[in-house]
Amino acid sequence: RGTRESKVAEGTRVAMADVAALEAEIDRLHAYCERHGLNSRGVSDIVGREFALPVDAEHKATVLQVTTAAQPHMRAFHLAWLGFFSTFFSTFAPAPLMPYIKPALGISKREAAVAGMASVGSTIFFRLVMGLVADTIGARRGMAACLLVTTLPILGMMYVQDATGFIVCRGLIGISLASFVACQAWVSVMFSKPIVGLANATAGGWGNLGGGITNLAMPFVFLAVRDSFAPGDDDAAWRLCFWLPALLHFGTGLATLTGRDLPDGNVDELELSGAKQKSRSDVVLKVGFSNLNGWLLCVLYGMSFGVELTVTNEAATYFFEYHGLSVKLAGALASCFGLMNLFARSLGGIASDWLGKRFGMPGRIWSLWISQALEGVFCCLLGLTTSGMALEEIPASNTAGRCVLLLSVFSIFVQMAEGGTYAIVPQVSRSALGVVSGIVGAGGNLGSVVTTAAFFASSDARTDDSFIKMGLAIVASSCLCALLYWPDEGGALLGPRALGRFNPQLVLPPEGYGGADVIDLSGFAKGAPATARSTVLSTVKLSESVSTASEYESSADAENGDGSKESAAAPAATQPSKLCSAELRSVLSSDAVEQALKGLALSPAELRHEDALDALRLESPGLSTDELRRRAMSAGGATDRSALELV
Repeated sequence: RGTRESKVAEGTRVAMADVAALEAEIDRLHAYCERHGLNSRGVSDIVGREFALPVDAEHKATVLQVTTAAQPHMRAFHLAWLGFFSTFFSTFAPAPLMPYIKPALGISKREAAVAGMASVGSTIFFRLVMGLVADTIGARRGMAACLLVTTLPILGMMYVQDATGFIVCRGLIGISLASFVACQAWVSVMFSKPIVGLANATAGGWGNLGGGITNLAMPFVFLAVRDSFAPGDDDAAWRLCFWLPALLHFGTGLATLTGRDLPDGNVDELELSGAKQKSRSDVVLKVGFSNLNGWLLCVLYGMSFGVELTVTNEAATYFFEYHGLSVKLAGALASCFGLMNLFARSLGGIASDWLGKRFGMPGRIWSLWISQALEGVFCCLLGLTTSGMALEEIPASNTAGRCVLLLSVFSIFVQMAEGGTYAIVPQVSRSALGVVSGIVGAGGNLGSVVTTAAFFASSDARTDDSFIKMGLAIVASSCLCALLYWPDEGGALLGPRALGRFNPQLVLPPEGYGGADVIDLSGFAKGAPATARSTVLSTVKLSESVSTASEYESSADAENGDGSKESAAAPAATQPSKLCSAELRSVLSSDAVEQALKGLALSPAELRHEDALDALRLESPGLSTDELRRRAMSAGGATDRSALELV
């Protein structure tokens, strides 16, 4: 009996090693598939809908696969950036048409500046509101409402008769820029921490691309409309151009409603099911507004995104008035600034994620600091190109090409700073992610109002000199990065806990209060986190099953109470069904289940045929199972090949 028990124990050890090796191979295969965007584990949400992308334990996507629009992650991503793109396009659609609008409505330079400030300043309050909306009822519905409601003032632009009406319409259209907060909050709850910087930056960058596209496209739209519908009538042509942004708003607003608030469903559904804690507006407001890091990022974002808005309003007019270019060419060159969003904001997110993985939060802060400082340097260089020339000399100086190059490099660092900022925002306060996003986003628009008023609103201010002054302000403001601090991770210049018990989160959320994206998955087997489903041992404790199976089989030859022996066939018949539980099959593929059963479901009768194989294992532990099987067969230690095949 002692020999029998030792052989069973040794066989159990080998079976466990084989299963562990198989499990490691399966995990490596899953890791490979997940890196290529495949949900190979078949993880599903709490109602059984399988995700298209691999996800983490919170069902947030671990990859960004822009070639698909599958629910829920990539559908949300594409709808988020497209919604923001639509609002950016409509807000700045009047800018490249100003050479036609100004004489038609009698708009002065100061009134044009006020209209520009109204277009970016009106959304400051509504960005704060959108943050609260995102935390309570979801960013998706906030985005849809923003797009659909602001369709009306876009149509109203077709009927304005004076400067006042123009300013009012631009202000009302600008409210739609609150969609940026919805865009960033929506993407933040869909993607995991290691890639949220890239996802947020790409969505924001592609949305900001609307500024470049509108500068490039609207002059051509104007010419096409004038030639087709209003020959020789410039006034009617520029008015009809606003049908395009209006249709874009309306169509994108309806499409947004097809998305999903969170990976596992919409907010109201999840709250009703008990999977999500109901958000409290009083908590998110107190927590969000009392975080010092959020306010520092608000100022920093004002000097990146705010600067972008200001330059988007000024660039086409600058090339038209200073370099003597045509409206069409001036708009095309000005579009270079916005077109950098195609990739540059993503670069900021990538740099932040890369440095964050290596150095933690200090790496992300340094990424932002460097990007923003270089943004200011190239803004100064842009202004210095023509600042020493008389205005009438600039068109003949042939400096337009150099200015376009500097404008493009300047734009790259502007977008990288924006991407770096919103790579940090999701780490500020999970309990009030939407509110913090709203505060920082509002800072961007406020920054545009401040920079426009401070540097460009004066009727006698030269635009190139204004670029120099704004660049110096940007470099100075980047030093605020030194004040960003997280108690557990430190800051750019301070280590963890360097400030003792100080916490920039001045008001803490109530105990047990989760963020807007926190879902309780414990009661939903279908939505078990991927990390819990990735390994056999962690989920079903297979090692215990092996021990139990071995004890069960080794006792099969023991005497019953009446002195009889238990049939050897009974364990062989019952053990497989014992192991083929739904729980085991839920975490293993069918092939893996069969392999596990082969290693465990051995009856005492079958074990008797394994004597030679066990002996060879003890003598030659380095040999593979196939080699051991071959030697056992040649040694004649086992005559039943089917028994050996089970090992």
